[in-house]
Amino acid sequence: METLLKINNLNLGFEIDDKFYPAIKDLSFELKKGTIHAIIGESGSGKTMSVMSIIKLLPKNAKITSGEILFEGKNLLNLKENEINKIRGKKIALIPQDPMTSLNPLYNIENQMIEAVIEHKKCSKKEAYDIAINKLKEVNVYEPEKKIKAYPFELSGGIKQRVIIATALALEPDIIIADEPTTALDVTVQAQILEILKEIKNKGKSIILISHDLGVVSSYADFISIMYSGRIVENAPCRVLFKNPKHPYTKALIEALPYNKEKKLKNIKGTPSPVNEIIEGCEFHKRCDYAEDICKSKIFHLCQQEDLSNVACRLYDC
Repeated sequence: METLLKINNLNLGFEIDDKFYPAIKDLSFELKKGTIHAIIGESGSGKTMSVMSIIKLLPKNAKITSGEILFEGKNLLNLKENEINKIRGKKIALIPQDPMTSLNPLYNIENQMIEAVIEHKKCSKKEAYDIAINKLKEVNVYEPEKKIKAYPFELSGGIKQRVIIATALALEPDIIIADEPTTALDVTVQAQILEILKEIKNKGKSIILISHDLGVVSSYADFISIMYSGRIVENAPCRVLFKNPKHPYTKALIEALPYNKEKKLKNIKGTPSPVNEIIEGCEFHKRCDYAEDICKSKIFHLCQQEDLSNVACRLYDC
């Protein structure tokens, strides 16, 4: 399976009050062509910052200290702003987190959709309009000719999210980053949006899907990365991860899912540490049922297993 995007040992942090705090630590994963790769973690674990690094949309106080992001033979981190602008949207598109606030309330959908199409494709307004209508149809927007004339406040959350997805698809990108695309949507609409993403994948697109809910993505992702406190602790094909979870954090997340009625739900003890707290050793050791003294001082890196999973834990250290 062809690798479309590869991140190697990415490190990123924030400068706060003249101090530097690591937020992303030795991040490594690959996006295979025609797959959905989900990144799962609690709020504040670094999921969004990880993918925003790909298209270099980071806060001013964020600083990438090392690593590489390889796409089409180039390290995206070395590109200048005018070079990355040619990739944003056209090659790598973003579906932002909140459909309620991602659209400009002062412009109708037509103006917002065709602007990017005209800019990147250098086509006429009529051609851009036709592309927009076709993409709205592709994501199952009813009466697209009517909806495209509407303003955001006139549309439901589900339709707004479809519009955002259609806008991302309009430039025919190779990669789509979906940052918690079901946020603030009801359960039925969540399933519809995820089905749309699955259909997009089946047409050959590659998707990075960010979520805090392992249960939601379990039926849609091909590969899953589990992230904790800025570090990926386990990478695995979806079926492998659910059949044989290895990292204690992954096990705890699965045991907390309410799908097995025969077993009592388990809570993960403690709370995630804030970004400005420096933890020695494994970041999860304070909450881990399997922690030993070595976990308090040693950082474990991803170690490949026979079932194609990678895990960073003393239980599976290389």
